[in-house]
Amino acid sequence: MKKCYLIIFLFLFESISAQIFFFGRNKVQYDDFDWQILKTEHFDVYYYPEFEEIAEIGAAFAEETYDDLKVKFNHIITRRIPLIFYNSHIHFQQTNTIPGFIPEGVGGFFEFMKGRVVIPYIGSIKKFRHVINHELVHVFMRSKVYNVQRDHRSLDPKLPPLWFTEGIAEFWSTKWDTKAEMIMRDAMINNIFFPLKYIYQINGTFLMYKEGQNFLEFVKEEYGEEKILLMMENFWRFHKFSEVIEFTLGESITKIDEKWTFHLKQKYYPLMKNKYPHHISANKLTTKGFNLSPRYYKTASEESLYYIGNVDGYASIYKIDLLDKDEDGKYDPEIILRGEKETVFEKFHLPDASIDINDEKILAFVTKSGSSDVLHLYSLVSEEIVNSFQYNNLINIRSPKFSSDGKSLLFNASDRKGYSDLFILDLEKFNLQRLTNDYFDDKEAIWGKNDQSIVFVSDRTNGQFSQKYNLFTYDLSKNSIDYLTYTGADFSSPHFTPDFSELYANCDYDGTFNIWKIEKDDLGNYNGITQYTHFVTSVFDFTFVDSSKIITSGFENFSFQFYLLDLENIPDTNKHYLAFKQEPVKHNWEINSLAKMGPVSSGSYGKSYTLDYAYTQLITDPLYGTRGGGMLALSDMMGDDQFLFFLYNTAQISSDVMSHFNFLVSRINRKHRINYSYGLFRYIGDRYDIRVSNSRYYEESYGGFVSLLYPLSTFSRIETGMSMAYSERDVDYNYEGRKAVLMSNTLSYVHDNSLWLGTGPIDGTRIRLLVGYTKDIQYNNAQYYSFIADYRKYFRIAERSAIATRAALFINEGKEARRFIAGGSWDLRGWRRWSLRGEKLWLSSVELRFPLIDQLQIKFPWLGLGFPGIRGALYFDAGGVWNDEYEETLGSVGMGIRFSIFRGFVLRYDIGKKIEDNFSKFQNSLFYQFFIGWDF
Repeated sequence: MKKCYLIIFLFLFESISAQIFFFGRNKVQYDDFDWQILKTEHFDVYYYPEFEEIAEIGAAFAEETYDDLKVKFNHIITRRIPLIFYNSHIHFQQTNTIPGFIPEGVGGFFEFMKGRVVIPYIGSIKKFRHVINHELVHVFMRSKVYNVQRDHRSLDPKLPPLWFTEGIAEFWSTKWDTKAEMIMRDAMINNIFFPLKYIYQINGTFLMYKEGQNFLEFVKEEYGEEKILLMMENFWRFHKFSEVIEFTLGESITKIDEKWTFHLKQKYYPLMKNKYPHHISANKLTTKGFNLSPRYYKTASEESLYYIGNVDGYASIYKIDLLDKDEDGKYDPEIILRGEKETVFEKFHLPDASIDINDEKILAFVTKSGSSDVLHLYSLVSEEIVNSFQYNNLINIRSPKFSSDGKSLLFNASDRKGYSDLFILDLEKFNLQRLTNDYFDDKEAIWGKNDQSIVFVSDRTNGQFSQKYNLFTYDLSKNSIDYLTYTGADFSSPHFTPDFSELYANCDYDGTFNIWKIEKDDLGNYNGITQYTHFVTSVFDFTFVDSSKIITSGFENFSFQFYLLDLENIPDTNKHYLAFKQEPVKHNWEINSLAKMGPVSSGSYGKSYTLDYAYTQLITDPLYGTRGGGMLALSDMMGDDQFLFFLYNTAQISSDVMSHFNFLVSRINRKHRINYSYGLFRYIGDRYDIRVSNSRYYEESYGGFVSLLYPLSTFSRIETGMSMAYSERDVDYNYEGRKAVLMSNTLSYVHDNSLWLGTGPIDGTRIRLLVGYTKDIQYNNAQYYSFIADYRKYFRIAERSAIATRAALFINEGKEARRFIAGGSWDLRGWRRWSLRGEKLWLSSVELRFPLIDQLQIKFPWLGLGFPGIRGALYFDAGGVWNDEYEETLGSVGMGIRFSIFRGFVLRYDIGKKIEDNFSKFQNSLFYQFFIGWDF
């Protein structure tokens, strides 16, 4: 019942000391969404009015997918499926349907508890359809597998491993595409491919998604697609999924694995004959992290490369001085702007982030700040932001490009309808001109010669190559759009040579993105493309150094690095020319969404509360006897409004059953930026609380509480709470009974921009300041104030090493002031857990954190265990606990190891010596302390 006790304490005035470890970033509700509901045959589609057109398109896609999947799964879903659409990833990150934070790379999810599918629209109709299909495969697979197990009376309902779950979602939602090909090529050629036997080691990674999809592509080709459905229908038969595969395919898992691996080698190893890894055919400039959006800049005294990179966990803007190499021929990147530590530069959107520089050394870049993206102008001369632009109607901004005179900025942005369109910002008059306004995905625009035209990438292609991303031109004098390329491949990252004589772009015609030149005939008309690079894996972006030399951002060995390449040194025999043979279809493609769905209805969203979770528990112990209780949580479809109901009985004899019911009823609302909660509680029974007494006592307490939380930003917040409670305690051996009507008020400030590795923070700052006042307003039996200051700073000294520091002071002062507790692995190591108690407490720690063992594998005959990222620590702790007069300073010093298991639990083992007798001597022997929990 410890969980139940904790839930009560979190809402009572007595919870001050329980709050001292509460840090964390904030999920901020910047927008108040006016939810509407569109009911189709099988779906309840939730959206907000300005997003209605794309929501209707998504609803049509969902119904088409339902008809397709009911055949593939040989299964139908009888309940209505809730689909929740957001018009951007920024809005999607505000969702309360799940409690945690949503990273940049998450394109949607299926939430199992209520069966909700939650998806953002990111500007592309094609990608929107893919994600809808992907998540609905999850819906069908879960229902299918549970139905199979239920039919065969399985007592242990479970799902297949994640690699299969995500693999089939990709396999039945999209075709094998350029990104998938890039990932698998890289994995095979760089020996980071994991066969089925070890695929659990990449659980949850994008590589796992694509390996799972690729394995099912192999099963389809080698054994027949019907075997995939049979794997789910045979799932109930075996405990291990490998046995399911063996039974279904009729071969041993070793044989299947060998055949799959050999199949991949046959496919990818021959590529090495005519294609090259980036580091072989180009000069590698960087070696660590993710490096994107290169922009070359040169003056009489400077030759530099500016870019966005993530080397240490924070995406930031870097600079490489190309004239300054070290003795090994390497460059030392310099941070120009540190990102993701403060509100103004809250988030760079890797890998979509882009920058540009004009002749006056003004850097244009985009970061998320608050409810939308902000376009910043930064002076590299004065090293300050000279201007920022944020628009209420534009949520996402991408790819800023200066005009040749530096007076205008061209970029693409997504509005509240979800449209991804082109815009020009006049930097002198601050006028914003919109060039396109439709649901086509227009992006990555660049200026043409003399700024009279624009070249951009769009999926508005129609006809034989419908929805492919081709290059288009926009004539600014005529406001007209024309095809520049017309092929069945996708284009990205167009760039003119410095003199605007030639145009190059990335193209995936050969299976992955390489650099192609857009060719012109004698009249200056573009008539084909010529392939210049033949990299095995993709080029993401590039910048011209001169008319022939370029710096590319290439994907290799699961990282993005920069490479210097001379296009003139590529032999003509390697250049492949592809002519535009088909005439482009002039009109754009259209989607008639609602006409395909049949009867639909729509209306405003009305709250209906359904179960989140419920559990009961019965325990018996020799001290408190037999007692039991239950917990119930309900929330609305959006997860904004939640009710908690807790019931618990502390009776030790049958006659006390009715009088010893304890309860907590609370409401938590997260719909608006200010989160609030309130509730009522009652507690009656025996207690042992070492913050109050050294022995057991009997207490009856009931009252109510209210709390508010206002996030200032992702990194900081203000909290306040008030509670009123009647409390009556009986006389105990060591404690004098009393009655009180306690009113407690607290106000807190919390800041957290820390960066974590698997075992705890390694960079950033965490701060908590709290003031509180508690008073017995009727009997005057209690009156004390509280003050807490907890400051933690992490100094990064290497990529995976840091010095962690902590200084904290806790004070309760006054009549019946509660005691703080210390001792144990989270504060004063070596001292017995909670053995140090006092109304005042100070703590300090210094700890060196460093990598110890990168990977430890233990292989038994029947299974293998992996322990990644075993870390070491050297620490020094000091502190003191007292009531009226300060008595003794305590401390400890030692070393330890810690590692994370199952991506959620951290095991820590410390060895050291206590510093005793007011810091005058070390203990004679060593202490050994084991703990489950993160580093401070």
